[in-house]
Amino acid sequence: MDKVKIIATIGPASDNEKEIEKMLQEGASIFRLNLSHASKSYVIRVMKAINKAKTKLKKEAVLFLDLPGPKIRTGPLPAGKLDIKGGKVYSFGPEGEIPVSEKIVKSVDIKQRILLSDGKIELKPLKRDGRNILVKALNSATLLSRQSVNASGLVYETKYPTQKDIEGIRFGLKHGITTFAISFVSDKKDVLNVRKIAGKDAVIISKIERKDAVDNFEDIAKVSDIIMIARGDLGLNMDIAKVPEIQEKLIMSANKLSKPVIVATQMLESMTTEIMPTRAEVDDVFTAISEGADAVMLSEETAIGQHPSAAVKMLEHIISLSKPTPSSKNYPVIDERDALIDSAVSLINKTKIKDAVVLTKSGRSAFRLARFRLGVRIFAISDSKSVLHALAFGRGITPIRIKKLGSYPAEPLKQIMAENRLRRVVLISGLETSSRSKESIRIIE
Repeated sequence: MDKVKIIATIGPASDNEKEIEKMLQEGASIFRLNLSHASKSYVIRVMKAINKAKTKLKKEAVLFLDLPGPKIRTGPLPAGKLDIKGGKVYSFGPEGEIPVSEKIVKSVDIKQRILLSDGKIELKPLKRDGRNILVKALNSATLLSRQSVNASGLVYETKYPTQKDIEGIRFGLKHGITTFAISFVSDKKDVLNVRKIAGKDAVIISKIERKDAVDNFEDIAKVSDIIMIARGDLGLNMDIAKVPEIQEKLIMSANKLSKPVIVATQMLESMTTEIMPTRAEVDDVFTAISEGADAVMLSEETAIGQHPSAAVKMLEHIISLSKPTPSSKNYPVIDERDALIDSAVSLINKTKIKDAVVLTKSGRSAFRLARFRLGVRIFAISDSKSVLHALAFGRGITPIRIKKLGSYPAEPLKQIMAENRLRRVVLISGLETSSRSKESIRIIE
């Protein structure tokens, strides 16, 4: 009833129709493709596989592209991976065993340690050696191609969005993808610059990964459609011990602004190789849900893991056993629509009705209702494809598209109630009716 959405990242372990079908059946409803690792031909192939799986199972799913942003990465490895051994010396550079650009080599402060792959690998620079740097591995781990590089002295690209981001947006729009996650956002100007290229109907997911984004969170959230708390880079760019507190505060702030919020990175990390998660990971997922997350995301677990569909199944199981705790917060009322939703919350609580239907042009009313975590199913009806894509991320929300959203779509409403076996619902409408009223609540039997 209070369904938290599951996002699965597509990669080599899950990019075929059969595995996508399994993940859909186990509870995934949103798929992510990381353009840092995916070619254009690969994206097209995955799109076809998702569409085939959706058609076969008669299920809806949203696909979004995660844009690279100004993140600094290693280059491709000849074998696709390199087993790093702790204590061993490696060459780090354009001609090195660990391939990086000459620009990175020149800007790195060799007095400070270098972190690779979201901090999983730690390197101690020893000395410069021609165009490379000799580094000593401080731990053992497997390095994959195109992994993150974090080090003191690195100079990030200042133009936002980057040229690669612009190419990714235009490619996505050309192929019908209108939802994009933008990386390393600093302030609202970054989001607005992306919006100029992607268009007003695009769904923008702003990833919070750096201190600037945390400091400017409210301004960023107001001009974004969805927020993602990307804890991997956040833990590298800030004190990792502060991340849990930051997560809680950002979820609270996103709820206050009626913006769907995703919690990402290492949700069930151990399931990349193991069939069961750790107890700490289960607790982490439960905490994110309890704090008010709308969606939780799997990354390596489904992209390169050994048990993609099992990871989705486990996440769904944890979600299903997490009983919704109604939010007791008094959210600020900005206008009549907000007051209407607050009245609907009171009506639902007093009547014990378990289903709500929201007629919405922008999605705002449905998101505002969802943040109260009432344990009801919310059927959000709209005629806008982009609004429906955003609604797909909302907690407990089932988006339904109709051809034309008029003042009161009587026939479509009857059909929707019949198809979903809805006997008694609270109907919330922000649409203008023939009597010129704009807001209404009613109980439909």
